[in-house]
Amino acid sequence: MNQSFDAIVIGAGYIGSSVAYHLSKAGLKTAIFDLGSMAAGASRANYGNIQIQDLELQFSVPMIQMARTRFATLEQELDWDLGLRKLGGLLPIENENQWNILAEREKNLQAIGIASELIQANRLQEVEPSIDAAHLLGGLYHADEGQLDPFQLINAYLTRARQSGLQEYYYCPVTGFELDHTNIKSIRTPTGNFSADHIVFCTGAYSNHLGKKLGLKWDVLHYVLGQAMVTEPLPIQLRNHLASASFFEMGADIPKGVLLANMAISQSTHGNLLLGESMYEADHFRTHLPNNSLPWIARSVLKYFPAFKNLRVLRGWSAAIADTRDGLPLFGPVAAIDGLYLATAFRSTVIITPLVGETIAQLITTGTSQLDIQAFLPERNAYVSH
Repeated sequence: MNQSFDAIVIGAGYIGSSVAYHLSKAGLKTAIFDLGSMAAGASRANYGNIQIQDLELQFSVPMIQMARTRFATLEQELDWDLGLRKLGGLLPIENENQWNILAEREKNLQAIGIASELIQANRLQEVEPSIDAAHLLGGLYHADEGQLDPFQLINAYLTRARQSGLQEYYYCPVTGFELDHTNIKSIRTPTGNFSADHIVFCTGAYSNHLGKKLGLKWDVLHYVLGQAMVTEPLPIQLRNHLASASFFEMGADIPKGVLLANMAISQSTHGNLLLGESMYEADHFRTHLPNNSLPWIARSVLKYFPAFKNLRVLRGWSAAIADTRDGLPLFGPVAAIDGLYLATAFRSTVIITPLVGETIAQLITTGTSQLDIQAFLPERNAYVSH
């Protein structure tokens, strides 16, 4: 088999499905490939939160500000019920160091027009009635966030793209590439070669694995295995996605084999509690969970939500999550190979999903984009260091 396309997307998660949709919508003959099914990687483990809690403040503000506007009309654009709802964000603060870090963050967020409020412990139940604030100093509260059903979003993008001619190849790993000098020409798979003038990696933690097949490695990219679990459903009662402020005390480098656990809890659009998260840096993609992972998660959640102690846990999971040392995504054309693009390692994926697909489509069809991606380019080291 040897088929030809205008564009090939590798990875069928949040980002890949959005890119495939926007390319197909723009009239490009597009195919999408994944070594598993749709949402087989990190996207299957995502909470679906549209959040700004972990916004990188030096370079990412214009991207997030632009991305937030896309959700006002997204359900109408896709003609799909995405379970979209308003949700707050709350970062509970456990010590003075966290308070000082988030007080500075509150000031910076307000300076760029993002509503943020540092509140004392005695007011926490005003914004999250279920929380036990006995061990807390307070929290940083973001009122204007949101949530959707992640699988509905991915399914909507792929369904609408399919209606515009998208070809899908699941359980079809990419095993190699063909180049013509510095121009990428095709991918190799167990079922044959597929050619395209433009190939987009939306491959998260697997990006360096594919890059090696082209003689490329992005040193800034690494990944952690994140673990979480989900409970039986209960009536909607959480008003926020909550994550411990201890995330802001951690460095970018996690020693290999060291398991870290921090409270991160949200309630899905179906009522299930999503509980996390523990993580450790690894050099494999196995999805098993360390024995002490789930008890650590449970303890971190019950410290602030003891009322949930009798809830039944339905399952736990682990997924490889792409991260970068500088907190910025790998996003844009690859300098060394014409026709190759990266769109991966976004700090908070849901909020930027529509904008990323739109931007890649603009880059491929016009050579430029409305969003300035200079700080995110895969070969950006010289830029970021200045």
